[in-house]
Amino acid sequence: MDAADRAQMLQLLAESRDNLVGAAAGVSDDQARIRPAPDRWSVLDCAEHVAIVENFLLKVLTTKLSPCAPSEDRSREAFFLHSMENRTQKVMAPDMSHPSGRFATLAEALDYFRQSRARTVAFVEQCNLDLRALFALHPLFGPTTGQEFLIILALHPARHAEQIREIREALDQPTISSPKPPLK
Repeated sequence: MDAADRAQMLQLLAESRDNLVGAAAGVSDDQARIRPAPDRWSVLDCAEHVAIVENFLLKVLTTKLSPCAPSEDRSREAFFLHSMENRTQKVMAPDMSHPSGRFATLAEALDYFRQSRARTVAFVEQCNLDLRALFALHPLFGPTTGQEFLIILALHPARHAEQIREIREALDQPTISSPKPPLK
């Protein structure tokens, strides 16, 4: 990983972490459990999903990548950078990442996420691999380079921060944090 990629990923990791935590700020545990509709997730469901996906994707990055021929085509990276937060197209999460009540409180789910995110940041800070020359199968996107996995991992919480804002709006729970910062 070169210095520019490292700096970009560290920035995205910090921004999306803060975005998720900010979106959930001020939500009580009772509020966090309320689903705006039977087929929609609660704030706690979203936090649980993000926490377990963070851990899963980091495990892929650290243990499941296989060598591949590096490509100069960065179009998929650009696609993920510009589309991960966009919720106009809903995506069905793989079954293994569905919330199942793993966490009793929103704080517990967010703490687990923060701990996983800290491990992700440490991985990026120490990574000396060419992630574009490694790949694994992503459950939704198929063959995905390590760099693409890292982008997805970095921006996934931002997508669900937006979902939390949608939930809060549907339940008339105004956010108390400042407006979400734009991701670069």
